[in-house]
Amino acid sequence: MTTALAQGKINLVFQVGALSNGYHEVRSIYQAIDLCEEVTVSTADSWQVEVFGDVPNLELVPTDETNIVVKAAKALALQVGITNPQPMKFEIQKQIPVAGGMAGGSADAAAALIALNEHWCLGLDAEQLSFVGASIGADVPFALLGGTALGRGTGTELEVLKPVQTLHVLLVFSNFPLSTKEVFARFDELFPHGDALDEDLQLRYVDILGANSLEPAALSLRPELQEIIDLDLGIPGGFLSGSGPTVWFASTDSDAAHKAQQTANELGLQTVLTSTSNLGARLR
Repeated sequence: MTTALAQGKINLVFQVGALSNGYHEVRSIYQAIDLCEEVTVSTADSWQVEVFGDVPNLELVPTDETNIVVKAAKALALQVGITNPQPMKFEIQKQIPVAGGMAGGSADAAAALIALNEHWCLGLDAEQLSFVGASIGADVPFALLGGTALGRGTGTELEVLKPVQTLHVLLVFSNFPLSTKEVFARFDELFPHGDALDEDLQLRYVDILGANSLEPAALSLRPELQEIIDLDLGIPGGFLSGSGPTVWFASTDSDAAHKAQQTANELGLQTVLTSTSNLGARLR
């Protein structure tokens, strides 16, 4: 058995351009957080996926060959010329909400790639694994990289940025999931010409922290999110993560963040208090 870990993320800023040739060009500041997915791989007679964890919407994670970890395994095998890969069993321990806009599935794929690269003795380097990851999903290369990074193109062209000052991040969850595909489709309806893309985003993102082009689309699909976004918890926030529905608040002050969590919990909201992380996907 081989086990690997990969972090979840929030988008400190997320800008989405118009749809062109089936893809949206984006500008995003990705930030890893100290919630991770743990994937253990072992040899099996058939492809198997088992999923564990106390997170919202766990029942939505597929446990057949449509799971992204199996897709990652097959893409990795194809990359190295293995036409009939050995079936594997994947045990996924989840900390990241399902369909929450925090790249939980992408983190699963990243951890699976790291674990399989070791288990199959392939010896691929970070650049080669990132190339495979990009063929699986736009957030997988960042899940491999971790830390703080600027994403261009579809989000797979990454530039490592200086780590941010440690932020204590309060995540407020919703039990209703949002499909990334559905949110982008509504974005295209609302903004057929897309949003403006900032070519110098890495230099000024702190000034527009939390800006997210997808927020109007997510709110049109889940209007009840507005109540969470508008919460006054005493720290900056009310920002949508990715395509939602997770909303995040953040502070450099640990005490203030804990007080914010207490306030949110007293309102009956489901929360997790975490922090920013400089870690990428890695073997355990």
